[in-house]
Amino acid sequence: MPSPSLVHAARRAPDACRHVFRMARVMADRKNGPEGACTVVHLFQAGFTEAQVAAYRDPARALLQGLPLGLKTDPPGRREAEAAVEAVREIRFARVAERYLAGRAWAPPIVQEQPTSETTS
Repeated sequence: MPSPSLVHAARRAPDACRHVFRMARVMADRKNGPEGACTVVHLFQAGFTEAQVAAYRDPARALLQGLPLGLKTDPPGRREAEAAVEAVREIRFARVAERYLAGRAWAPPIVQEQPTSETTS
């Protein structure tokens, strides 16, 4: 039995839905295989940990039956908020870079041509 904190972390993982879909695919493949069913051992062999099996088994079964997954997804607006934070970081970085370049006081050298004696006569 995995600890409740590990199961909770698995359910709240950002890629939890991907794991549920993969588990459902493994379950469907094993159901149609020679054994006729998918066991916990099959899920372990597919690379799932004990906490992942405890967290994703019921949503995977629901997915196979066409029911809602029941997993908590990101709250509404989470993706938009993360995009806004990234835009703010880019603006701040651009301003810092602009201040840094303005403080360098570098200017390209001024090149002036000297008239030669042949062009002046």
